Amino acid sequence: MLLKYNSKKNIINSILILSFLTLFACSTDKKNEEEIIKKKPIEPNVFERVKQAEGGLILGKDKGSGGTTYNFATSNVLWRATLQSLNFVPLVNASYSGGIVVTDWYGSESSESIKIQVKFLSDEIKTSSIEVNSFKKICEKNSLSNCKVTKLNPDFNAKIRDSIMANVRKISIDDSKKK
Repeated sequence: MLLKYNSKKNIINSILILSFLTLFACSTDKKNEEEIIKKKPIEPNVFERVKQAEGGLILGKDKGSGGTTYNFATSNVLWRATLQSLNFVPLVNASYSGGIVVTDWYGSESSESIKIQVKFLSDEIKTSSIEVNSFKKICEKNSLSNCKVTKLNPDFNAKIRDSIMANVRKISIDDSKKK
């Protein structure tokens, strides 16, 4: 009786496998295959892709032509200065096209840690072009589940923003010396 059950089970499994294989084998789309073949291969070297690219990420409108201006993160001084200012903290999200940088929770071995968020409001090099928000998390000793998160005071945010603007000046000076 056990032998009959196993053979029935094997037959059912074989039928299911064959039906899935048949279903997936018949679902090819020739148009998609042709489009994939026609696409240009992606350059594995990031720096070469930047050189080859025509345009980049949208940052704002070109005032003269009414078209769109394209800039890469490597050419945006404000972006580079922000990353340089926050290089001591691990990043969770750095989205140039989204205009935001978010750090991970950072702290010493104590139960306190901070998180910093920088939003880019425009591509102009001025303090009002970025918004800095920071948060402080305090956890009870030996407990990661019992934590309280509060916003840090505006003075801390101003210090981060001032650090970014100081790096903007340094990068701008360095870039002008290279030219």
